[in-house]
Amino acid sequence: MDRTIEMLKLAILAEQDGYHHYLTASAITTDKKAQEVFKALAQDEELHRKTLLDGIASYGRDKKWNLAAIDGKSKVSAAGPSPIFSADFVKRIKDKHYEMSALSIGILLEQNSIDFYSKMKSKAKNAKLKTLLSVLVAWEKKHLEALVKQQKLFMSAYWEEARFQPF
Repeated sequence: MDRTIEMLKLAILAEQDGYHHYLTASAITTDKKAQEVFKALAQDEELHRKTLLDGIASYGRDKKWNLAAIDGKSKVSAAGPSPIFSADFVKRIKDKHYEMSALSIGILLEQNSIDFYSKMKSKAKNAKLKTLLSVLVAWEKKHLEALVKQQKLFMSAYWEEARFQPF
């Protein structure tokens, strides 16, 4: 069980990294819609972190996984043609290098979390812990889906505006 605790501590640090990344992205971007979505992503990451911290604390106290139920409903959705940025912002993407980087870093963070939680789930023996890890994987997948969809839209618009698209 000590190995599980150590793995969850790493997960907490990763959630903290995600929180700070999205909070910084919300502060830097000039797009109002993106500010709101990045803040929502940060809030989701903070909820994940707190849930994991509470789980470790309950295990330390009672030697049981008394994990708080989280609903797994992300505040972020991949619905719509541009899930993170406004359509007007996408039209002016050519000089928005920070936003492109913020999406790329977010994609890496979310994919790493999915891989990490999936691996932990495959090794977990406790049913409550497995359930929590399943919820976290599903939640991170929703984040990843929105980020990837937005990145693809940006790439298409970026290439078109820069006239890199010969087709």
